[in-house]
Amino acid sequence: MPFTVPPHRLAVLVLAASPLLLAGCGTVGTIPIADDARAHLHVVSVNPVVKLPAEMTYMGPGQAAALMLGGPLVGGAIANNSAATPKAQLAGEMQASHIVLGDIVAAEFARQATDSAGPTRFVVGSAPADARVELSVNAYGVMHAQPFGSTLYPLVNVTAIMKAPDGRILWQATEIAGPLARDNKQGYTFEEYAKDPELLRQVFVAGSDIASRMLADNLMGRQKPQGTPGIQQ
Repeated sequence: MPFTVPPHRLAVLVLAASPLLLAGCGTVGTIPIADDARAHLHVVSVNPVVKLPAEMTYMGPGQAAALMLGGPLVGGAIANNSAATPKAQLAGEMQASHIVLGDIVAAEFARQATDSAGPTRFVVGSAPADARVELSVNAYGVMHAQPFGSTLYPLVNVTAIMKAPDGRILWQATEIAGPLARDNKQGYTFEEYAKDPELLRQVFVAGSDIASRMLADNLMGRQKPQGTPGIQQ
């Protein structure tokens, strides 16, 4: 019988081994927007310059094996070291193919927020607006959903902060589209990503779309699933 690990157990180990994924590291707590502030938003600008971490996250079968056998500390260190080469290769492929994650995140957030907020338009750029959104990617990469599985799904962890023209924070939130997210169904093997980098563009658009949709729901005050970050029940 194949060796499997319950998804929630795997998620706990992955989160423990990857500090950037934790909600308390590089992310912010939610500040809901007041109803009167939301009512006065007609045009919101989205800063096209999105802050990114120094490197991507990679968790494949080899890293999963190290994590399962060595635990979060020892196994996590081994997993991080062994991930250096595939991370560098995928990052190089993205650069060579002009796949700019910041541009993808900004565009997907503006689209999802506009679709969700009715008459309010979210526009990427620096045109005059009623408020401005700053986006930060706290972690991104590709990860498996089950140990020893070869399919790697996108991870996109995004923080959004909306400020009024006078600098007041009107709203802020962090959402994570993780490998176990219910809607996160598009994934490929490492070999497929390396052979066709456009697949990386596709999965990061999909992951950014999921995270942006959750941020838009947060902005509009809609109830969202609760649980482990990156896992939708």
